[in-house]
Amino acid sequence: MIFLRALLDAHRWRPRSDLPAAPRPLSLHVVACGGCDGCLVETRALQGAAYDIARHAIRFVESPCDAELLFVTGVVTRASLPALQARWAAMPSPKGVVAIGDCALGQGPFPTNYATLGGVMEAGLSGMRQCDVALRGCPPAPVEILRGLLLLTTGRVVSA
Repeated sequence: MIFLRALLDAHRWRPRSDLPAAPRPLSLHVVACGGCDGCLVETRALQGAAYDIARHAIRFVESPCDAELLFVTGVVTRASLPALQARWAAMPSPKGVVAIGDCALGQGPFPTNYATLGGVMEAGLSGMRQCDVALRGCPPAPVEILRGLLLLTTGRVVSA
């Protein structure tokens, strides 16, 4: 009986998200281009149980053919550009880009040089006019990434 009471109390006092559920589902394909991978670590943390992204109808997919958003972390390098372009081309239309962190926006500690091209906007992806979500930070917190994605589901272009 004591165990059952403790279980019920734990359920009642568990942290709840103050974020509303997404009005439509999102499928994201992660591309880690280059850099320190700090934003990639925060993205992986977002997929953990603490943020419960399944409740918000957000899922990460392994194939770009199943994704509607390309989730880019890190600075675009000359070595990662062909893979980035191939994944963008494999995605069905309509499609969009989520740039996470300063490096993906071309503003990080890795300047444009012989090996790096800058942010995802400098990558020259065909048909891409703007980033649907552009989150600054080095790296942005998982809750900030989640807020940006939830704002995107309401139909807004997010730049924070």
